[in-house]
Amino acid sequence: MSNTQARRHNEHKDNNQKKKSDMLFYIVAITVVVLALIFIPKALGAAGVSFLAAGSGLNKLLTFIIAAVLGWICLLPSQSYKDFVALSKGARTEWRKTIKPDRDTVTRTTMMVLALVALFALLILLLDWVFGTILHLIIA
Repeated sequence: MSNTQARRHNEHKDNNQKKKSDMLFYIVAITVVVLALIFIPKALGAAGVSFLAAGSGLNKLLTFIIAAVLGWICLLPSQSYKDFVALSKGARTEWRKTIKPDRDTVTRTTMMVLALVALFALLILLLDWVFGTILHLIIA
């Protein structure tokens, strides 16, 4: 086996090991997030702080934020966070390339959407009337 082939074989082997270890981190992160979403609201509600009472909106938001942070922390040792960072940078670059449509374009597309919604509403109304009449004739 040549040096190049051996190097490729070792790189392939290393990539497989990284993927397996990344899968372990994914499983741990998902488990931590699910457990956090189950137990954090109960803990915050049991704390007795009134604005964090079980079921309140702030409690739900705080629970979601804590669960997301814990999941992110569990994924840090994996190699995939580098891919996520690259994806985020690419998304930011693409976001900057977007242009705002002018007022005329927004007005035209809005009118087209409203016309299509009205057309489909009339179609559904017509079908409802036809099937209702048929059903009424069968039952009566």
